[in-house]
Amino acid sequence: MGVIETDKWLENYFNQPWELSRLAKPEVDDAEDFYEYLTRFGMYRPSRNAYEILNKLKEEKVWDKINNIYLKYRKQWKGPAVDIYIFPIQQQTSLFRRRTNGRSGLAFHNKLFLFISEGLNEKELEALFVHEYHHSSRLSRIKKKENDYTLLDSIMFEGFAELAVLNSCGIKYLAPWTNLYTKERLRNDLRRMYEPNFYITRKAREHDDLLFGRRGVPLMLGYAIGFEMAKGYVRRNKITIHDTFSMPSEKVLSNNEFLES
Repeated sequence: MGVIETDKWLENYFNQPWELSRLAKPEVDDAEDFYEYLTRFGMYRPSRNAYEILNKLKEEKVWDKINNIYLKYRKQWKGPAVDIYIFPIQQQTSLFRRRTNGRSGLAFHNKLFLFISEGLNEKELEALFVHEYHHSSRLSRIKKKENDYTLLDSIMFEGFAELAVLNSCGIKYLAPWTNLYTKERLRNDLRRMYEPNFYITRKAREHDDLLFGRRGVPLMLGYAIGFEMAKGYVRRNKITIHDTFSMPSEKVLSNNEFLES
């Protein structure tokens, strides 16, 4: 457990990234399909630019820095043991870069995939790690089958994770989507679009549309609503970071400052 030496894996399989997917998650039946899934969250596609990013990440000792951050938060949060896979971030579009500030990730209960650009400082790396590791910490405590997770669950995962970034790293290191919309806009969209759909599951097409912002839904709107809901609940109830690992999503709907404003 801990940071896996993907820098060495990349020396052999940089141009065959689906093989990296197979090494990271050998239980997956179709490694190429899983690789395409990872690209949706920021994993690189082979290119000269991606290779340059890889070399700079090595020079910056990103693997060592992330491992130190992991050890800090595993102790501080009494968090789960996870494998951490670091790869260059996808840089094909300026939109993706603006949306992520050069960092993105994907979390499972026992694995983190971190997609990173060159030139990030340690606090920026910490913010990425905190967000994704909060997901793993919450997944390890909320025992629910994958297909049973609802839209409400998903937006609260994102909201509580980014709230952890705010508390651990400061407002400067929040994701760009936290400042895209006014609170009034978020509250109106919450009541109009999200409340009627809180209990659709991940299998519904509308789930990802509402979470990520697709098919006419503004970009990252579900994430932004989840962040305001998380802040509103924590402010009213004064719970700790450890409480957010196991807090049922449904409970956030009661006694919530944001929802009552």
